[in-house]
Amino acid sequence: MNVPAVFAMSFAILLLLGCVSQQQSVLPPIPSPPSPPTLVGGDRDAHGCIGSAGYEWCEALSECIRPWETNCTAAEVLVGGDRDSHGCIGSAGYTWCPEKSKCLRVWEENCTSADGRQCKTVSDCGAGAARCANGTCTQYDEHGCVPDGGYSWCPEKSKCLRGWEEECPSLMEAALEEQAKSYCISANTAFGSGNTVYTCGEYIRVASNMPGAGSTFYKLGNYDPVATCPVVAPDAMSEQCRLLLFGSNCVEKKVQCSSAPGAVTDLFDDSSFVGAQLRWTTPAWSNLDSMAVDYAIYRGDENLSVVSLIKTTGQTEYDDVFDGGKQTFAYFVRARNADGMESLPSNIIYVQQLSTFNQPSPGQID
Repeated sequence: MNVPAVFAMSFAILLLLGCVSQQQSVLPPIPSPPSPPTLVGGDRDAHGCIGSAGYEWCEALSECIRPWETNCTAAEVLVGGDRDSHGCIGSAGYTWCPEKSKCLRVWEENCTSADGRQCKTVSDCGAGAARCANGTCTQYDEHGCVPDGGYSWCPEKSKCLRGWEEECPSLMEAALEEQAKSYCISANTAFGSGNTVYTCGEYIRVASNMPGAGSTFYKLGNYDPVATCPVVAPDAMSEQCRLLLFGSNCVEKKVQCSSAPGAVTDLFDDSSFVGAQLRWTTPAWSNLDSMAVDYAIYRGDENLSVVSLIKTTGQTEYDDVFDGGKQTFAYFVRARNADGMESLPSNIIYVQQLSTFNQPSPGQID
């Protein structure tokens, strides 16, 4: 083989190898395996809220919400102003369970109570039952609302609603009044030198009776003070205090802090007396505010169609002497505290005149 032929063959081999190398350099890279997709719902928190879907826990509503769809902050303003004597929030559906000594919602936790009928289905509950929840019957109220579901009657809207879901003026006013009364504890001291409580709009003003102590303001649903305003000249007040004290368009309403006395339960008549000889004992009281200081005695006809206040006395007895005739009278008394608040009526006593020769005689109808 001559030299040119050898050279030509070598050049051809090098050219072929260069094409192969160039062909390999333009091949696409091997792709990485795809990442597994994020599963919505796999990131539930302690309350079961799915964060990847935008849900977060709202304590006021006791449910998962998305903030751009449901306002949790606004709901918290309305809930909590209607705590009962046990601290249970009725507007949130909580009631007191004496057997477990705690507040609970009967559709979440069963409470065996003498007030609630036990059931397996709603058919075990009788008339007026809304449902059978956790073995306890749930009843409708007189408006058809289910109180243990947090529903209350709204007269302005003529329907049952829950205050944290929909505003109702009367329910908000009732919640404000209930919260305001909680500040009456300090208002009723043994010497009567506590506070005076007022409501105005959504605010509560607790005015101290101590000279120069001023007022403390609270807001519906918030038990922490909004502002404390001492008794000073307006130009020496903070702007917030001037607004709260002088810049409101509402009219203050004084909250009745007094507790009415308990009712008399043992009113009786001595049938040997000519007329009505009424006797009773002082009802029990828990503080000076609920102590009876006097009694209003009422007399009516047998059907109580006409009733009149005949006497107010500080004693626990009263004699009503008949002046002849033959008629049956009905008597009851109401205990009154130092503020003039009356208790519920006592038991009713019926006394009959029995006249002989126009002279009164004793008689009693049990």
